[in-house]
Amino acid sequence: MNLLYRAGHSLYRVLFRVTGGVRVYGRECLPTTGAYLICANHCSLLDPPLIGSTFSREIGYLAKKELFKYPVLSSVLRAVGAVPVNRTRLGRDTVNSMVQTLKTGRPMVFFPEGTRSRTGKLGSAKLGVGFLARLTGVDAVPAFIRNTGRWPFTLRREYHISVHFGPPVSAEWMAKVPKDKAGYQKIADEIMDRIRILQSGAAGATFSTGQGMAVKPRGNEVDNSTTCPMGQI
Repeated sequence: MNLLYRAGHSLYRVLFRVTGGVRVYGRECLPTTGAYLICANHCSLLDPPLIGSTFSREIGYLAKKELFKYPVLSSVLRAVGAVPVNRTRLGRDTVNSMVQTLKTGRPMVFFPEGTRSRTGKLGSAKLGVGFLARLTGVDAVPAFIRNTGRWPFTLRREYHISVHFGPPVSAEWMAKVPKDKAGYQKIADEIMDRIRILQSGAAGATFSTGQGMAVKPRGNEVDNSTTCPMGQI
């Protein structure tokens, strides 16, 4: 980690620790090397640093392009791996920057809904995440974040923050999906479906492929992802 990233990483870990800590489930689902997308629900500005604080290596983020108008802030954001994005449209510059980040082997956080949920309810996925996942040829790891919208009142047990990772939507399966709008939306919906399953099992239920809470892609194809138990870490 570079010095600035390490400082922010340490600061947020302390911040979350003193306000109730973070429970992480399903860490076994994360690839141990290489790049991949971390696709999560989004209900708080704390979501990107929360996910980053659960990793021991640097990951990339998206930040609204308006923040990059300020030279000092822009330098800080770029130093910690942030990529500017137009929230209404996934532009070519953003896509190219994300592709370059992924080529370095760094995972990236992406919010399939495209915006924060003010109510905490899950919305529908935009096809942009499907396009990006299909284009880059990397796995997409679903993640469900609980209770960041309640921060800093997270010392109460029922409001503890947790992050739940699930089995990846494999690049091999996505490569078989047509490269058109319908195909991109199919991938996006598959990712969002898995986030919903994580939400329903966020109390510590078993998450496995083919049994228990079955995770299968839409259509006739079956994604034989590895079984991934969920347990507190």
